Amino acid sequence: MKITITFVILLVIFSFRITKYHNGKFRIRSPSRKDPTSTGELIVTLREGVTEKEFIERTGLLIVKKLAFGKRNYLIKKLELEIEEGDDLHKGDLSSSKKQFSKKNHQGSLLKKQFSFHKKNNQEDENENEYKQQQEQKSLIKQKQKQKQEKNSQINSFQIGLELKGKLDQVAEYYEENKYYKPYLKSYQPNDPLFVDQFHLLNTGQFDGIKGFDINVQPVWDKGIFGKGINLVIVDDGLFKDHQDIKGNYNPDLSYDYCKNTNDPTGYEGDTHGTACAGMAGASGDDGACGVGIAPGVNLSGRRIICDGVSFADLAESLGDEQESVIDISSNSWGDFGCDVYGCSYTKISRILKEAILEGTKDGRNGKGIIYTFAAGNEGHYGGNVNHYSVMKMLEVITVAAVSNGGRHPFYSNIGTGILVSTISSGKNLKNRKVYTRTTGRETTTDCDLRFSGTSSATPLLAGGVTLILEANSNLTSWDVQSILIESATFIDPPYKDNRWVTNNAGYKFSPHFGFGLFDASKAVQIAENWENLPQMQTFVTPIQNKTVDIPDHNKHGVNLHLQIEEEDSLTITGGVILFLSVEHSYIGDLDIKVISPHGSIAYVMDKNFNFDTKLENHYFAIRTFYGENSKGEWTLNVRDYEKDDKGRILNWKLEFCGIKQGLPRVGDFETRTLTYPEMEGSVASNSNYVSFFAIIICFSFFFII
Repeated sequence: MKITITFVILLVIFSFRITKYHNGKFRIRSPSRKDPTSTGELIVTLREGVTEKEFIERTGLLIVKKLAFGKRNYLIKKLELEIEEGDDLHKGDLSSSKKQFSKKNHQGSLLKKQFSFHKKNNQEDENENEYKQQQEQKSLIKQKQKQKQEKNSQINSFQIGLELKGKLDQVAEYYEENKYYKPYLKSYQPNDPLFVDQFHLLNTGQFDGIKGFDINVQPVWDKGIFGKGINLVIVDDGLFKDHQDIKGNYNPDLSYDYCKNTNDPTGYEGDTHGTACAGMAGASGDDGACGVGIAPGVNLSGRRIICDGVSFADLAESLGDEQESVIDISSNSWGDFGCDVYGCSYTKISRILKEAILEGTKDGRNGKGIIYTFAAGNEGHYGGNVNHYSVMKMLEVITVAAVSNGGRHPFYSNIGTGILVSTISSGKNLKNRKVYTRTTGRETTTDCDLRFSGTSSATPLLAGGVTLILEANSNLTSWDVQSILIESATFIDPPYKDNRWVTNNAGYKFSPHFGFGLFDASKAVQIAENWENLPQMQTFVTPIQNKTVDIPDHNKHGVNLHLQIEEEDSLTITGGVILFLSVEHSYIGDLDIKVISPHGSIAYVMDKNFNFDTKLENHYFAIRTFYGENSKGEWTLNVRDYEKDDKGRILNWKLEFCGIKQGLPRVGDFETRTLTYPEMEGSVASNSNYVSFFAIIICFSFFFII
């Protein structure tokens, strides 16, 4: 009797638990992350007030069992899939629990599918014959899938997963219309072994990083956007096309080795850099090797240019040639050496490289422009500034800086007013220890690189992010993409040092350390989806100011020079501003250069540094700081000489404005991420404590010695 009463009480409690529902959602997920085509599970969480019985009666779908995780999650069906490309899934009438979805067969279809909903018999759970039949069916499906993969290696499990998502979304649409529960797709998390370590994609606090401090790509993946159909070219020291992470996405049509003059960009065994870059951008997902790229569905090509004997003509051709109409993005983690242990020097832009980039941004992608991403450089500890360099300070390219998983500006990452945005790379974590990004290796077909670092890693990460933007809106121009990156960037301001953030008159925040902030893939794609193309980009160059002016020596105020922009010549600044400056000075490294807009916004163009140059002749300084401001009014050039003895003068200067005649378009209201910085070991405060501690130890030691 007691047993019966106890059983009844437990049954009542259990019934109460399963009939008390919350806001309804269902997740569609695959139990085997290795292959989206394997047997899947459809999970439902019902809305408040909806009982199991009502759900079954109104949808015709049977609840198989209550799941162990969560309070209101139920398995309502199993899917056994063999997906073939080109089939349509129709929601139709779901009144039957064994409803077969109707299909449209398309001529030339590569794939077929079968959807069958299986009702689980609670009285025959252990039916051996049924179990054997299911196992045989699964075995047959796996065998066909294996044959299919061998037949066409280009269609990998990830691409098939894209097709699956579209079909399941149609099922979800039905339930949304009927208000039983609101559908969404569970965040895609690939099974690649290093994905859990890829803090730049999903920062869970691993390696003592800041939880949530990542590029926010998962909401983009949830939309089924993976960079599919976008052509990304990695211009570097080679691309190991046979790597498990690369071969599924490899596109030979745009690949070339300028060192050997062959179509195979593989290079030699020691040429690992380009393959690592490719992995950051577009390593395929669910292939069991290493990690995954931000755009695991992108078309990857490699152009090998880092070797002896490559000319400027070869470099120019690698950035744009007769195939420029089909190149969408060019990722470049290379550059000239403006700074080293001996100091910094100012380099000029190669005419042929400049012309190649100008042509690519004008005529590439059938007139929409190739998007060029360039690394800011890794000489920050030597005083490196992108304005020392050549190509990476061109306004036509997207220059990328780095930030660590602990939210710090890494010591190596060059600064400068030419930087557009930052992405996550190696650097100091919350415990003041260095961590590295994980990506694709080179030694074997499954080798992984566990110590990839620098702005070399940050740049292809952004390039892959741009492929997601272009998949969301293929009509964007290269200038549109730059504006979208600015509009969507997340403000980051580590409290551990002055990052020189300026809020300009148009309300945009800019730092020479981070550009406009951290790249946010989700927000960028949201903006891109509704973006209206900017009007044609225009430029206005001021007359050259030829008046020679002495620079006061060792003077904190320096010298101010002015020029006026009239209404008829004014632009809304979108591309940026260029300062052309000629200076003679016995030690140019003493100089600090600023440009101040009519609205009071300050651009920190160049700080004093270790530089032995004595003359700048019409040197090109890129300035992004004034995005969104109108150029009308009085502009000021301020040059200061901080040190004694060395003297010099300004010979001439002028400004060039790049923008549009009308105001910026309104992009809509989007949720802004706020990144909170916790207490960090190695911060200014912590360092002060360490200094005090060691000072006490030294004092006591000195006392006892005496």
